[in-house]
Amino acid sequence: MKRRIKLCLIAPVPPPYGGIANWVQLITNHITKKQNEIDLLIINIAPKIRSTEGRTLWNRVVDSGFAMIKQYKELKRIIKYDRPDVIHLTTSGQLAVIRDILFLVFARWKSIPTIYHIRFGRMQEIAVKNTIEWRLISRAMKLASEVMVIDNATYRVIQKRMPKVKMVYVPNPIDISNMPQQDISRSKTIVFLGWVIKTKGIEELLSAWEEIYKVYDEWKLCIIGPCSNEYLNYLQNKFSFDGVIYEGEKSHEDAMHLVNSSEIFILPSYTEGFPNVILEAMALSKPVIATRVGAIPDMLADDCGLLINPQDSEDIIEALKSLLANKDARIQIASNANKKLQKNYTIETVFQKYKDEWVNLSK
Repeated sequence: MKRRIKLCLIAPVPPPYGGIANWVQLITNHITKKQNEIDLLIINIAPKIRSTEGRTLWNRVVDSGFAMIKQYKELKRIIKYDRPDVIHLTTSGQLAVIRDILFLVFARWKSIPTIYHIRFGRMQEIAVKNTIEWRLISRAMKLASEVMVIDNATYRVIQKRMPKVKMVYVPNPIDISNMPQQDISRSKTIVFLGWVIKTKGIEELLSAWEEIYKVYDEWKLCIIGPCSNEYLNYLQNKFSFDGVIYEGEKSHEDAMHLVNSSEIFILPSYTEGFPNVILEAMALSKPVIATRVGAIPDMLADDCGLLINPQDSEDIIEALKSLLANKDARIQIASNANKKLQKNYTIETVFQKYKDEWVNLSK
């Protein structure tokens, strides 16, 4: 007989949608459909306002402070009346680490095991600079029963600087059963999907595209994602937008159909954790161009994509030219990526790793 696990997940629940929130939705759906022995309790820590909607320092400090008090009260209630076997706390770092420490201290006081799931890829940077964020997150990691990371670079940094911390590497999963059937009639389109903000590398991409379009004017650049009117106006005034199609924010289903009908996927972010959108592009057999940040080098290793440096338009130009000029390379890279995804990143494979950790900690 399978042992029941009472799991308290502390994470952002969509909307708004984003990397961690999408992961939460995926995990929740899988538990609901296929994991009857897991009783799931959720504390929603999603911000009310996204950065693309004009989130201010006031929102981040004052509003988040009031939200933290409310969430802390909810955690106390859950522990008192439901007594979870394990608490799984996700973090994107920054000011949220203060909340994380509060929650981890309380869980430890109540003798409930915790997983501290680090969901961002800036660990090397903040560790080297010994920032306040690093010192706070070091404190949080010491409080947790186990630290879970999503990329090997973060694993190595923590292992080197905090060797006594119990740690496990688990990549993000994807449910390929929800993906559309691969479209073999692809258009000559390069697609970007994500928040249209500066740190996603959108300005470097548009700058590079101006050069690419001079040679490959039969191709289009499709940009999908939410963007503030102010920033969109800025981009349209700074760059030509010749050959650019701005689709705006789309439902997940519509966005996947646009990616599916494209030829190449690109994500030139300054920073990432484990971008699910790259898994989606791999599932749809798209050759991917993305920056050497977060888990992306792990994902695109073994000739599964092209890596570029962040904030480097010239790198984007060279990567695009190499793929646009070589259809065979596009096909081979896409095939490698899809095979790797099938082996390592399906929800069935990755979820079992989560479950093993929950069971082991709750014994």
